[in-house]
Parts: sequence; structure tokens; C-alpha cells
Amino acid sequence: MALPSSGQISLSDIAEEKKGSGLPAGGYWQNISLRGLSVDSVTDFSYYNGDSIITADYPGTPNSAAPHQVSEFYGFSLFSFPTPIGGFAYANSSDYDVEYLNGSGNTAIAGTQIQLTFNSNGSHVHKTKDYTTASSGTYNTGGSFSTSGTPSILEARWVIVDGDFTMDGGTADKISVGYVPGGSISSVYRDVRTGSNGDATDLDFTDTYVTITPTVFGGSGSNTQTFSIQATAQSGTSSGDQAKVATNASGDYVGLQLRANQDNSKVITLRSGLTTNVEISAISYDPPDFSCIMPDMLVWEKTKGSTRIGDIAVGDFISAPASLTDRSQGSQWVEVTEARTHTRSGYWDVDGIHITNDHPVWLTDEGGSAWVKVEDMRPGISRTYVEGSVDPVYLGTNPGYYYVYPIDKSHKMIVSGDYAPTTE
Repeated sequence: MALPSSGQISLSDIAEEKKGSGLPAGGYWQNISLRGLSVDSVTDFSYYNGDSIITADYPGTPNSAAPHQVSEFYGFSLFSFPTPIGGFAYANSSDYDVEYLNGSGNTAIAGTQIQLTFNSNGSHVHKTKDYTTASSGTYNTGGSFSTSGTPSILEARWVIVDGDFTMDGGTADKISVGYVPGGSISSVYRDVRTGSNGDATDLDFTDTYVTITPTVFGGSGSNTQTFSIQATAQSGTSSGDQAKVATNASGDYVGLQLRANQDNSKVITLRSGLTTNVEISAISYDPPDFSCIMPDMLVWEKTKGSTRIGDIAVGDFISAPASLTDRSQGSQWVEVTEARTHTRSGYWDVDGIHITNDHPVWLTDEGGSAWVKVEDMRPGISRTYVEGSVDPVYLGTNPGYYYVYPIDKSHKMIVSGDYAPTTE
């Protein structure tokens, strides 16, 4: 731990700081030299370790010029971080390119989490991962950084250099950072920007340092800690509600800084890649009133066989084309990710398939293939409007389309299982 900045300091106090630890039971110091403590490559001291006499010289000094004084060691710590290029250690870049969409109008969270493990041997490990509302995801192999000595205080803060912020939803949308030191140190969460602040371009953010000193350094924090930066989008609308932080140039980055002994010359930054841009984006949106099919229409479910759409549940797997543009690839099973009911004032009967007027279907003719709403189908396709209050069902799927059959199973149609269908 760092020496005190005032009061009495003994030569043995300085020797212990340079050694990085005290002496074992029965041990004692010998021949402590103030000149040796102050000048590198000159013997600092000897000590008995309970078995033999050890003579040692530890590099590092606050002032090597004569005359040497004990007072020069006020606040001294041998602790140091490595010096990678620019003081940066790069975390896994891919984990800073994260997007999470919630199509049910509920809260969407996208973020990056850094895990730090502090080891007693001075070799420490950092890993990164992306996570969603359920904090899912697997840590990718990170890197390591080494330290020498033991800091009395270790702190952390998030920094964003030239961040671009998109906040196009409600005031509850936000970009936030979190610190979870564990142990007996309380977690800290802070907002970087909220929906009420609006968008911003090339905006810097530097948070206030949070004390995280782990047990291995004599603190009360855990030796394994987590730190997060996340985007939260709420109050979804059919047009979409997004909260995003991004960078767009090689000099821009998002990073976690560690500082030892409150000394700004002892800082290391774990950051996104040198040339890889950041994009952490959360999108929440409500399904619109279209894109619905009558509940008595049929789909082919993997284990249930021919099944009414109204009886399909999230997690079921239904039949869909393996490719929209290459039908020779046959069919695939796609997971149902949404199953919602809406009230409508009528529907169209398109050759036995009952579907709302603006539900996209995949049509192919001599001019090519495209998503076409029922109401925009070309002349010649037989369809009849049936008026009256109905409760059609929207099914969302991954990858966003599936087969629908009429009651008599005489044919099938590819329909959208996505609010914004796209071609391959």
C-alpha cells in the first residue's frame, strides 16, 4: 500500500513498500540504506525471512538525486501499470458492436460488459461480452495486464471519446454505465445520457472515479469484478424507439479506465479496438395493427403437424422456405418469436387464405419477386373483402417469414413474420 502523505515514516516502512509485503514471523530487516532505497541499482536492504538472509534491490524511487531524504517518500507507491501504446489495452472489439431488438413494445437492453480478475501474482485478466435483458452471452477471450507493487486505492471510470448518441424515443431511454466491485463495496450505476437530452454527435463523456480496490490489494472489493455500458430503449412504438451510442472514426472509443493511488500518472485504459467502431444499440417497437392472419388458417408445426395459427405459441417451430430467392433449397423449421392477437374491422379472403389488408406476402411473377401488401396485389389475383370485427393473429418468426395454408390445405403462401420484411 502507498506510504502516508504526512506524519512519521520509518526506513522499514519504505523497505516494506518497495518489497511489496511485510516480513514473515521471525523475520527482521538488516542494513536498510536510504541511498539504496532512493537510487536504483544500489542495494536497498537485507532481511531475514525465517530461513536465510536475503539481500535485495527493488527498482523504483520518487527522487534519485542527492541529498536523499525520508520525506521524499511521502505518498510513494511502487505500484505501476504497464505502458502499452497510448496507455491502452484493447478489449475484444466485436463485443462493442451489439444490437438488441424487442418487438413486443417492452424494454430492450443492449450492452457490453467487462470482467476483471485481479491476481496476487500481479498478472490480471480482462474479458468482454455482449449481453441483453437476461445478461446472456459468453465472455470472449480478452487479454492480460500486469502490475507491480500494491496500490492502496484502485478506482475505475468509464470514458467515451467522440461518441454519437441516438435517443429517438421517450425520456426513459438512456445510455448508462455500471460498476460492480463486489465484496462489501456497493455497486454504482450512472446515466450518461437520457431521452430527454436528445441526440448528440462527437460528444465526450468522462465519469467520476469509483473506488473498486479488490481484496488482493488489501481492499474490500471482490477479486473478480464487472463493469458495463448499456443502451436502454423503452415505451416502444410501431415506428421504433432507439437508444444508441456509437463511434465512427479510428480515434474514437469507449473504454474503462483504472487509476491507482488517485495518481493520474498511474492509469490504464481497457477500450474498444483501435480501428473498430462502436455501436451499442437497443430498439423497442410495438407491432402495428396490420400483419395479421385469421386464427383458423393453418401452418405446419414441427411436432404438432397441421396446426391452427391461433393455437401456435412462442417457441414452436413452423415450416418456412429455406430461401426466398432460391426455392430449390426446400423448407426449413423457423422459431416463432411472437404470437399476438389484434382486433380488426375485417379481412381479405385471398384464394382461401384469410389475411388483413396490409399484411405483406411474397409474390413472384415474370417481373421478379417482392413483398406486396394484400391491398396492393396486382389485378387478376382473386380476393374478396369480408367485413366485421375479427381477432387475427400476428406471428413473428426468425428469419421473418413462413408458410400459411388455407383450411383445405390446397396450397400455401409465403407471408411475412416480420414488421419490416426484406429480401435476401
